[in-house]
Amino acid sequence: MSDPAPDPAQDEPENWDDATLAELRLRNLGRLLDEVHVGFDRLALSYLHEAGYPGMSAAHTHVLRTMEVEGESLTAMSERAGISKQAMSKLVGYFESQGFLEWRPVEGTGTKLVHATAEGRKLLAVGLGALKRAEEDYFTGLSAEERETLRDLLARALRKTDRPAEQSGVWRRRRA
Repeated sequence: MSDPAPDPAQDEPENWDDATLAELRLRNLGRLLDEVHVGFDRLALSYLHEAGYPGMSAAHTHVLRTMEVEGESLTAMSERAGISKQAMSKLVGYFESQGFLEWRPVEGTGTKLVHATAEGRKLLAVGLGALKRAEEDYFTGLSAEERETLRDLLARALRKTDRPAEQSGVWRRRRA
């Protein structure tokens, strides 16, 4: 087990030495979550490639994370993914050109929603399978109980910030 992280509450930030600054930079929750997120996504994406979708990229995962099978607005998808409408539009355009998504009009409103096609539903199922496999492989060192505890703690942290998981993309992420 590694040494415990320095306790910055013991003194003022301007008094922290270089070792404390380095440790806090490497072990802060944001960085740890980001590192897990990036590594997990890479692993899941490799499984998606193995499953017959070699054209998928990290950017495409924004669509897979946010698409609703029964229809979704581009605005809602972009907000949930934490990317601009323009970026989501480009990604949806790619999925549409591949036959995974289609635009359907909403009767009497003049608007259109993005819907998964039969191929899109298949891709979504394969993608969820890749996520399940990545979770099993990425967290090999954690017991089933520890994995469930991790999920519960993260869900509780989201609730504490009044940001349910479904709405957490409202704040922009730094990647597109």
